[in-house]
Amino acid sequence: MDTTKFDVVTIGAGPGATPAALYLARHSKRVAVIEQGHALGGTCLFEGCIPSKIYLETAKRIRDIQEAARFGLANAQFQELALSVLTERKQKILRQRSLEMQQRLTQLGVTVVYGRADFLDAHHVVVQTGDARKILSADYIIASPGSRPKPLRVPEADDASLWTNAQALKLDTIPSSLCIVGGGYIGAELATLYQALGTHVHVLEAASRILASEDPAIGAYLTKNWSSAINPIEVETDVRVTRIETRPDGRWTVGYNHPLRGFRRKTVDRVLVAIGREPNTGQMAWDKVGITLGPRGEVPVNRYFQTTAPHIYAPGDVNGQIMLAHAAARQSSIVAQHILKKPTAAAHDIVPHVIMSSPEIAAVGADTRSLVMHPTWRVTQWQYQHSVRPLVAGDERGFAQLIWDRATHKIMGCQIIGLGASELISEMTQVMTHQGTLESFVETVHPHPTLHEVVTDLAMKALIEAQSETAQEGGAIRTD
Repeated sequence: MDTTKFDVVTIGAGPGATPAALYLARHSKRVAVIEQGHALGGTCLFEGCIPSKIYLETAKRIRDIQEAARFGLANAQFQELALSVLTERKQKILRQRSLEMQQRLTQLGVTVVYGRADFLDAHHVVVQTGDARKILSADYIIASPGSRPKPLRVPEADDASLWTNAQALKLDTIPSSLCIVGGGYIGAELATLYQALGTHVHVLEAASRILASEDPAIGAYLTKNWSSAINPIEVETDVRVTRIETRPDGRWTVGYNHPLRGFRRKTVDRVLVAIGREPNTGQMAWDKVGITLGPRGEVPVNRYFQTTAPHIYAPGDVNGQIMLAHAAARQSSIVAQHILKKPTAAAHDIVPHVIMSSPEIAAVGADTRSLVMHPTWRVTQWQYQHSVRPLVAGDERGFAQLIWDRATHKIMGCQIIGLGASELISEMTQVMTHQGTLESFVETVHPHPTLHEVVTDLAMKALIEAQSETAQEGGAIRTD
């Protein structure tokens, strides 16, 4: 069997691999990209980030129609969802994004191979392409096979007709009722989507609150908002799902234990398991290249995303550090720079994330759970209703909060729940990345009236609080 030689081979063609492939190809490296799926883009493009946001955009339009009377638009009604039109819109966007990536790689001379890849030895990868096998050799290997849905280990939870996020985003049917097992970011976004489509949604969460990885105030606010919606989303926390049963009529019954109500059953049309994701490492022979997986199946890496085999890198979800597409893309770029002997490292505490619930959620850096460990840190909160743009837009739900250091006025973190949160977090991230302070944020002029005034007003309030605290203690007020 012939072997084709490359400088770099990537296993995977998602955001953990293609940025490195493009960067290295632009620097005259001979690169091959291996993709197991039918097109380039990875889980984010075909089963995660992008399909969910396409559908959530439709959900937002539905809510706008339902609230149109508040803006003087009488008799506006949402009557029917044209699933075929929505599905075609999704497919068109996915095809366009995938084709654009294919063209960019081709223009730079990158070889694209479709098939299932595995390690043959330390410098060789074997690819199963239909009935044929190809062997690729490389000086460096970038292994970025991504992640997969974490399974729910209870009776019948392995039934193929149970939904994961991938099945839920096919949107080939809209159930009248849906039970979502898991109240993390995936569960929150899909609850938002199906609620807007008219489905009665019930969320079961094992932790004491939904969005347990977020600041406690965020999950509490979203739960309250969901409960007061026109089509309320029911939330139960501290529960343990014990079994999922199919019924003769095709529906499902979820059995679970509640700490106060005891054993309960919920019968619904569909069940979605969204308890998180895990590294997709189970189908590759990592032992052949001397790599021992971690306790969660993750690939251990250093700050440059090098594995214990120095010529093999593992950026993205596969290392289990930050399972976000934009984090994977940044890690991929760091890998490429390290291969080219231009090392730079990521700041893992300054990686923003967003949740496209209604209202939107975004956060970066530290939250209020860090205050107990840092006595000089403070928290300041600003309500959306006190800024003009949310009032004009007719959506004054939510708040923004800032974590800052009273000694240095350095911004340590920010959480936002409200209109445009996913866009507002970027400026805060940039300020934090460059060691910005309350002063540096306040001194930046923001146009009026825009949503950016929410975080400007927040920073101004925090600065006033900082100066007041300093004055009360008899210290000098910062003027730098």
